[in-house]
Amino acid sequence: MGLRVVNGLGVADFQEIVESLLVAADHAGDPKVAEYRRNIADQIGAALETLPPPREALEAREAVSGQ
Repeated sequence: MGLRVVNGLGVADFQEIVESLLVAADHAGDPKVAEYRRNIADQIGAALETLPPPREALEAREAVSGQ
């Protein structure tokens, strides 16, 4: 599967999608469906971890360090 671009959604939106996929996996009647949903959640989660920290986190870190 190739790289896809999604406009208009933020990190928090994708975190919500991951959580929803995990809940849906927990309630799937078919183990293959559950595995498929968890796999998608894992892929999205891994992609989110590669993103730089949000600007707010950087600003807070700078405020604490006094820079």
